Amino acid sequence: MNKTTSFHLWRVLLASALMFILAGCDTLTPTATPAIPASPAPSPTVAPPYIHYTPSETYSVHLEFDYPGYWYFNEGKSQYTEDFDIFLGDPRLLTVPTRAPDEPHGTPSDFGSVDIWIRPVKPGQTLDSLVEEQKRIDSTARPITPLQDYPIEIDGHDAYVLDILIDSPEEYTSVMFNRRIFFIVYDQIYTIDFTVAEQERGGEFEQGYDYFFESLKIVP
Repeated sequence: MNKTTSFHLWRVLLASALMFILAGCDTLTPTATPAIPASPAPSPTVAPPYIHYTPSETYSVHLEFDYPGYWYFNEGKSQYTEDFDIFLGDPRLLTVPTRAPDEPHGTPSDFGSVDIWIRPVKPGQTLDSLVEEQKRIDSTARPITPLQDYPIEIDGHDAYVLDILIDSPEEYTSVMFNRRIFFIVYDQIYTIDFTVAEQERGGEFEQGYDYFFESLKIVP
């Protein structure tokens, strides 16, 4: 999967999810007035501060984490490959118009997102080779400015971070900060792709991401 595909994967998922939501909405039909006074309407459900994600038995995912309750959430497996994607984002992304057939990128926006992409390891792939391949791609992509890269650990497992800036007016209304974290567990490659407007660094969405990142656990 090349870099362009990676950048636009979340847009495809988000558009599909939005279409599903709109298709599933029903119009409520008023009922007859009851013979006794009606009970007060229940208060709207308030999202919990954080939601705990536990993998379902349907998919082979080896991560658990917490994420802010107000974030948008979607997950799904590719129709054509073994790839699996977990998308988390600012709920304002749902207000962005769906990409038209003649639009190459869709409507630009700068709302934050976290995309977790999971795919099988190919023969000969290692963490080092993955990172070096991504660095080569970044070095030739004109909208990208590499910032820094460094190793870390996630729940005792080796991982590597690449930080970049993306200046692509066709895709975003602001210059975007992008942090990609790569690691390999149980013969799967995990890429955590965090994107937020550079002008909103340290704001509410990044604080939510920090909480999410600190909660990451690798499970059997």
